[in-house]
Amino acid sequence: MRLIDLSLTIQRHWRWAIEQKQILAHSADDPYQVTTINLPMHAFTHVDTPLHIIPGRISIDAVPLEDLAGPAAVLDLTYVKANQEIEQGDLEKVGSHIQKGDIVLLKTAWDQTRNPMSREYWTEAPYVGEGAAIWLANQTIKAVGFDFPQDYVIREIPQRHPRPEEMPTHHHILGKGIYLIEYLCNLHQIEKERIIFFALPLKVRDAEGAPTRALAMVDE
Repeated sequence: MRLIDLSLTIQRHWRWAIEQKQILAHSADDPYQVTTINLPMHAFTHVDTPLHIIPGRISIDAVPLEDLAGPAAVLDLTYVKANQEIEQGDLEKVGSHIQKGDIVLLKTAWDQTRNPMSREYWTEAPYVGEGAAIWLANQTIKAVGFDFPQDYVIREIPQRHPRPEEMPTHHHILGKGIYLIEYLCNLHQIEKERIIFFALPLKVRDAEGAPTRALAMVDE
């Protein structure tokens, strides 16, 4: 059994207001090293719950662990190009192995084409079209994970924050109660169609999402 880390490293980034500092440091002859971080809940690899777009829905601290762990179907979309829409037909072609109760992972290996620290990662990414989002929302699944900025208008953030209706994966999939697992990486290391997957978000009271350590468990 092999574990594959699917999480981006949290660090300073032009896209998010992240502040990391050492309040105690060995270099200052302190007996301990202590780091603090100010971190948005939707930065780097993270989980969205429906509360992100719908008032009164489940918060991240109340999400059952089994909703974000278990069998996953990996859909190989590595053939898609920059700025290409992922359509319903693409998912139908590569998603025949999806089973009831799965987590679905869309593998484009975009993090191998553009560096997630670069602006091009965000402005040139492939994206999920409305038809594909509706198709995913109609599957009997627990969550969908993406290794690319999955809605076209995500490229306009932080200049503006689009409404959920402009974001097909949020409007259709998250609106259906299916969790979103955003900004995964290293899916190119997974060669199998089916794996065991874990997304373990920080347990933040009343939050609509949280940074997540995501990993795949793959049979050798």
